[in-house]
Parts: sequence; C-alpha cells; structure tokens
Amino acid sequence: MGWGGRAGLAAALMLTAVLLAGCDAAPAQVERIEEPLPSVRSDVVRMEPDEARYRFPGVVRASERAAPAFLHGGVLRERHVVRGQRVEQGEALAALHNPAMAPAFAAAEARVRELDASLSRLGRDVERARTLRERNLSAEEELDRLRSEREALVQAREQALAQRDETQAQLEELTLRAPFAAEVSDLDVEPGDFVPAGQPVLRLAGLSAREVEIRVPAHLAARLERGQAASVAPTFGTQHISGEVVHIGRAGDSMAPVIIVIPTDSAPALGEPVRVQLEIAAQPVMRVPLAAVVDPAASAPYVLVLNADDTVRRAPVMPGRLAGGWVSVSGEGLVPGERVVTAGQGRLEEGIRVRILP
Repeated sequence: MGWGGRAGLAAALMLTAVLLAGCDAAPAQVERIEEPLPSVRSDVVRMEPDEARYRFPGVVRASERAAPAFLHGGVLRERHVVRGQRVEQGEALAALHNPAMAPAFAAAEARVRELDASLSRLGRDVERARTLRERNLSAEEELDRLRSEREALVQAREQALAQRDETQAQLEELTLRAPFAAEVSDLDVEPGDFVPAGQPVLRLAGLSAREVEIRVPAHLAARLERGQAASVAPTFGTQHISGEVVHIGRAGDSMAPVIIVIPTDSAPALGEPVRVQLEIAAQPVMRVPLAAVVDPAASAPYVLVLNADDTVRRAPVMPGRLAGGWVSVSGEGLVPGERVVTAGQGRLEEGIRVRILP
C-alpha cells in the first residue's frame, strides 16, 4: 500500500474515534438538573381586638379638697395660716368675731347657774315639808305643790342646759378648723373683712392622694371601666406615671367627667397641666408580623400568602398601627388563619412553589 493509502486509512480511523466519543458524551449533555425549592418561614394571620390610644388634657389636684366656711356671719378677727402651709386635722385655721355670740353664751350660762341655785333651795324646802308632813304638822297639798315646783325647775334647767350647749357650740364655730391633714392652697378673705355665713375663707388640698379629672366624649366613656389603667405625663415633660380610673361620671353636653388617681409620691405639683393617655378597646383587626409586609412604606405594600399547594400569591394590604412587632392590616385578599411569608420574600414570584421551614 502506498503512502497515500496509508494516510487515508489513518484519517478514517480518527474520524471514527471522534464519532464514537461524541456518541458517548451525548447523554451527559442532555441530562436535566432540578433546582431546590426556595425555603421560607411563615406565620398565621391573626384576628385580635384592637386598642386605640387617646390623650386628654387635665390638671393635677388633690383627691380631698375643702373650702371651709363659718356657719355664722361676722368679721374675720384672725387667720392662723399662710398659703402653702401644711396643717393637721383639727388645727385652728381662722377665728371670727361675732358680737352677739359671747353675750348669748354668758346669758345661757347665767341662766343655768340661777336654776341650779333655785333647785338647791327648793330641794331643801321639799325636804322640810316632807319632814313636817311625817309629823302631821303640814298639809299634803303643800308637799305636792313644792314637789311640782321642783319638777318644773328640773325641766327648765334641762332646757337651759340645751340652750347653753347650743350657744357654746356656736361660739366654738367661730374658730375654723381643718377637717383633714392638708395644705393651704389659697386664701380668700383677709383679717378685718366681713365674712357672710357660708362664704369660703380659704382652700385646702389634702395630702393623702392626687388625681386628674378629664372630659371624655360619651361614646368613649361608655367603653371605660373603673380600675382601668391610665398613663399620666406632664405636658412639658417626658415622665410617665401609672394611674387608675376611679370614677366615670354621666355625660353632660356629650362629655363625661373621668377621674384618674395617681400616687402622691410621684405626682406632679398641684395645678400642673398633664396629659392623660387611655387605651380604649376598638373593633377587632387583622394583624400580621411586620416582617411579612413587603415595602410597608411604599405606595403598594403587600404580603405573600401561602396557598394549600405551597405556592405563593400576592395580597395587597394597607398597614395600620404597630404593636409588639405585629401590624394591623386591611385588605380584601387576606383572611384570618391564612399563613403569610415572613422570611425569604426577596426571591419569590407569584405562583412559585416554596418549601416551608418549621
């Protein structure tokens, strides 16, 4: 065989080897490789009662308050206290001068002494008449007359004693006393001024407790309860004080008075303006974890809902109030009890199947 024949045979063998190698590699090129499903975490859509926060203005005041006044008119003779002074229960606050009171008491006292003397004398007369009657030296009518006189004097003395006690009480009422431990918050009358009966002389603020009264719309007051917690903060401060609703009044002009008591030791000063925050139950709302909301600050936020076949669908939502990592949402494409994706949303498209991690 010549050189040309051998060269052609070699070329044919090489071509056959290439074709055989191509046949062996074909299955490896067409083999299909399946990608793993995206993994996500999820949580359940909740339906929970909502609580709305409302703030109302108020002023700190004492739970015990008084505006002492005299029962009788007269001139304020003396005042024993100054503004801001603390007084104990029963301590004298002021004294009134009434020129008719002292003479009336003196006259009543004199009347009692006069009747005491008459009774003492008549008692001796009755005893003497009884002795004479026992000796049959006087008539029975005389003894009866003396006894009747003594009985009448006893009754007159009882009336005189009552009159004396009344005038003494009126005389004591000319001194005004503190009804409870308090601080003098204001002074209404100066010494030398004429004070009509019943006109307040000063103002007292008790030391035992502090409270705040607010005005609440009737429809909100109807949803409040006694003992409900409240938060009180100074208008120009950041301190928060725990309070408690102790009274819910009747609504007048569509507003109801509500009183919140606060601890005395942590309360702001009397008369200081404060803000009272109340949490009032509202209608139930749907809540989802904040992590489930995609683009919550954008114009079209949404959540990814897991279908029964582990595929996902997009449900537009409108986020509301955030509390404890859960946000209230509204949207027609979401139902309480469904599961929403809380982690892994960035790689998902609507309709894709996912693997749910425990």
